[in-house]
Amino acid sequence: MKTYLPAIRVDRFLLREIEEADFLDYYEIGKDLETTKYLNWGPFIYPNEALAVIRDIFLQRPKYQLPVGYAIVYRNQMIGVIDFHTYYPDRNTAEIGYVLHRKYWNKGIMKKCLMAVTKIGFEHLELDKIIVGHSLENEASKHVILACGYRYEYQKIVMLKEKDTIGYYYAMYRYEYERRV
Repeated sequence: MKTYLPAIRVDRFLLREIEEADFLDYYEIGKDLETTKYLNWGPFIYPNEALAVIRDIFLQRPKYQLPVGYAIVYRNQMIGVIDFHTYYPDRNTAEIGYVLHRKYWNKGIMKKCLMAVTKIGFEHLELDKIIVGHSLENEASKHVILACGYRYEYQKIVMLKEKDTIGYYYAMYRYEYERRV
């Protein structure tokens, strides 16, 4: 899989690779308990935790055949992240994850970003399948995923904040994407 992502415009937002300099914005997103309650990380307590995640996880991804990930930027500030966090080379499949600052929820931003990153996944990264999931309780994420044309594929027990919950996973295959464009 290619390990670089082209910068793209999505409406009034810029999707560009995450940089170390984004750490204070990432901290602002990730310090909010409400924003991170359905994620397997967070909340951040200190800004240096956000910097460590950028350095030790995002910027290390090319070593593992993954692109760094996209910062969702609005008015020169990172307001969210959307990325291919897992790659299954034997199936040429990747999984997308995302998080958005709570101030920007319910404005259709993540739907637009997920559709744009889906296009990048099939057209730039040449994937055969893309997976995206949410926890049982995260209805907002479910609506975003379904609105982007992903179809339910499977569920499994996942550990979330040291507690078991059900993860629902949706997929889009290349042939489905190609029918839509």
